[in-house]
Amino acid sequence: MRSWRFSLLTVGLLAAVLVAMSVVVFRDAGSTARMFGATRQPNPAAPAEWMWLQRANPDGSIPADAYLDAVARTRQLGSDTRARMPRLAEIEWELLGPANIGGRLIDVVIDPNTPDVVYVAAGTGGVWKSTDGGSTLVSAWADDLPQSMGALAIAPDGTLYAGTGEPDHGGGGSYYGSGLYRSIDGGDSWQSLGLEETGAIGRIRIDPSDPQRIFAAAQGRLFDTGGDRGLYLSEDGGDSWRQVLDGLNDSTGAIDVAVNPGNPDIVLAAMWDKLRFPDGREYGGPGSGAHLSTDGGETWTRIGDPLPTPDSEPGRIGVAWSDSDPDRGYIITNDRIGNLTGFFVTDDAGTTWTRPMTGEPALDAADGGFAWWFGRLWVDPADADHLLSAGVPMMESFDGGLSWTRGRGIHVDQHAVAWDPHHENRVYVGNDGGLYWSDQNANVVGPWTAAQVQPYMQFYAMDASAQDVTRVSGGTQDNGSLRSWNGPSFNNYLGGDGMMNRINPVDVNNVFACFQFGGCARSDNGGDNMTSIGARLAGTRFNWVSPLEIAPGAPDTVYFGSNLLNRSDDRGVTWRVVSPDLTNGPTPRNQTSFATITAIGIAPTNEDVVYVGTDDGLLWVTGDGGGDWTQLTDPDLPDRWVTRVTVDPVDPDIAWVTYSGFRSESETQPHLLMTTDGGASWDDISGNLPQAPVNDVVRHPEHRRWLYVATDTGVFYTPNLGRIWLKVGASFPLVPVTDIHFHAGTDTLFAATFGRSIFQATVPG
Repeated sequence: MRSWRFSLLTVGLLAAVLVAMSVVVFRDAGSTARMFGATRQPNPAAPAEWMWLQRANPDGSIPADAYLDAVARTRQLGSDTRARMPRLAEIEWELLGPANIGGRLIDVVIDPNTPDVVYVAAGTGGVWKSTDGGSTLVSAWADDLPQSMGALAIAPDGTLYAGTGEPDHGGGGSYYGSGLYRSIDGGDSWQSLGLEETGAIGRIRIDPSDPQRIFAAAQGRLFDTGGDRGLYLSEDGGDSWRQVLDGLNDSTGAIDVAVNPGNPDIVLAAMWDKLRFPDGREYGGPGSGAHLSTDGGETWTRIGDPLPTPDSEPGRIGVAWSDSDPDRGYIITNDRIGNLTGFFVTDDAGTTWTRPMTGEPALDAADGGFAWWFGRLWVDPADADHLLSAGVPMMESFDGGLSWTRGRGIHVDQHAVAWDPHHENRVYVGNDGGLYWSDQNANVVGPWTAAQVQPYMQFYAMDASAQDVTRVSGGTQDNGSLRSWNGPSFNNYLGGDGMMNRINPVDVNNVFACFQFGGCARSDNGGDNMTSIGARLAGTRFNWVSPLEIAPGAPDTVYFGSNLLNRSDDRGVTWRVVSPDLTNGPTPRNQTSFATITAIGIAPTNEDVVYVGTDDGLLWVTGDGGGDWTQLTDPDLPDRWVTRVTVDPVDPDIAWVTYSGFRSESETQPHLLMTTDGGASWDDISGNLPQAPVNDVVRHPEHRRWLYVATDTGVFYTPNLGRIWLKVGASFPLVPVTDIHFHAGTDTLFAATFGRSIFQATVPG
């Protein structure tokens, strides 16, 4: 172990400088930089970066099939739990919410035969079904299947196809899919159709003249080259597949495909040359391009002038045909940075293309520099000139793209559109805030109606009041910090992408909420009024999810982590620095950490005993509130991202630390360790847990050997400090659990998920 003694006076003198630096760093986080030949931009790239870096090996890779191996182990533990402890397996998790605020949707389709049946694909939440025109959605996806989704399609007879793996690559881009699935019973059951190595499927299109012919655009894995990329064709309803369009290189896959409704031999396909690195990305390259086939997909020609050439390294591309005028088609192109480079039209089924440039400035402005997050076009099936285009707002044109109207009245970041064949002028839209519809043929300026029950929110963190179990708050991707004071309905009380949320255990009105990169606020009236504390928090580097924790036994004391540990003793009103830089310092841009604090564990019996973990694998402890720091250097501590430190309620020398990262079956580095001597030594208690990231650990307040852990594949329990692990509720969905909370007064266990909102369950006491 290494000790560090430093002067708090010196730190105090530096604090003002560090605060100023933090403001500059926060502003700089919104700029575009070129590092190691790769482009880096924050939101919405940052969630994927944060998700990936902590789950990767130090070299930036994730072992092949590591996630699917962990899924298989989780299923086995579910079976083991049914056999060994049926009572635990039979625990029923109840959806807490939110249901009234939706998370990110990737695709929307309408049942062609049954009015008011709508299916949606949630980013990391599976497939959902509505039978009341979109007002109420229920899960139509198996809990034991990976939840990351990419595309939907529905055949004339109602057969439903689902492609897994999120292609837009926000936070869910780190969770690869497991291929393509088919349901012939409205989502009650699903059959795997293969394409397991595609990583992410960006689009599925069915030949309108032959529903046995199906095209699947396989994007590939975001952080890896190779795999099954390109455009695939099935001629037997999905039972078998063959590649019909390959990429120029091993980083190019297919992102979009459109089959001409008048002549299905004419097919448009969009290829995207894309790869992410640790702290960088290449979202364009010579492999990106639009391709045309006139023989049903057997042969292809890259569309040349006036579209971008390969040497211009294009980015994401979207393609679409008109149903009412099959000679009319559209292509939208973007550059590798995320800016629009062209809008193109054909009136001869793809033989020639023109570029009506008058509408391009409006489209480019709507993308906001994130065109790789959108890149979609949709054509009104009854009007070839009526278009919708994805952007931060929805964009609408009534003149074939010559001019555009900027939408309003719905959540930002559009991803999906579907016209309803049963209700004249009804159009459904899916975006980062869920499902909406218009009964005025879109009319993007409104009015819009939002779904009332759509529980597929992506949570980073949550908390429940120790005094009132009905008071719950949490931080979410795309939807800020949400709170629910006694009921399933939630409301937003702090914007941005919501991160850490904490409620004072002795005062339900004293709450904290944060947004990305360390922006935090406090309230003394339950969140009705929030006061920013971000400018008072010192540091030069802030994690996407910067930790903030309230001392359980002395709740006036609050700690916050940047690369330094900040402390407040007056409920967050004033702050001081109580540590040196606890990381390895600024890292090269190709490393797998941000060099920031990621976990703070405070002893309930002594607020001066604090354990701190970092994303570069360091672990520290102080016993005097930050005067002295000891680096914990037990050789059993893995060189991985620390996700949580929990200190025993009675003995401050007992603590547990959790680590992220996928492991291959041959790896021995642990995910969960325990110390009984204040961190001098650590024991691996991972036991038979799946080799998946562990994101949180809590100890039962009445049983010293009972632990619960949150992982990327569910919630697990041990009655004996890790000798055996069992699954809590055998049917809990295969969704990442980012935060868990145990409410002692009611024996309620809460689980915040990244894609299925928040669950709660009563567990044995």
